[in-house]
Amino acid sequence: MKKRNKFLAFTLFFILGTFLFSPAVNAYIDPSAMTYIVQVIVGIVIAGGAAVGFYFKKIKRAITKKGKDDSKDKPQQAAVSFSADDDDDDDFDDSKLTSNELNQMNGKK
Repeated sequence: MKKRNKFLAFTLFFILGTFLFSPAVNAYIDPSAMTYIVQVIVGIVIAGGAAVGFYFKKIKRAITKKGKDDSKDKPQQAAVSFSADDDDDDDFDDSKLTSNELNQMNGKK
């Protein structure tokens, strides 16, 4: 709690000090400088949105996983397991090919 109060006091001091003790400056802001500022702001918003989306998926996955752990008491249906060498392409059986044909398919001579 003390760290939070110190941080808030520092932030308030910094913001008030910036506005109260800054000299008046008559400066011209070029329109192209404003486009750079807009690009920076848009970049920060997009990066923030991507970060929120990334961590939202992680949190959602953790909550879903926790919900699945609670359902272990219920009877489950038989699960289908796939081994690492299972292919999605069941139409093509390369076990009948010769070594020359396999090398040609893989781009080897």
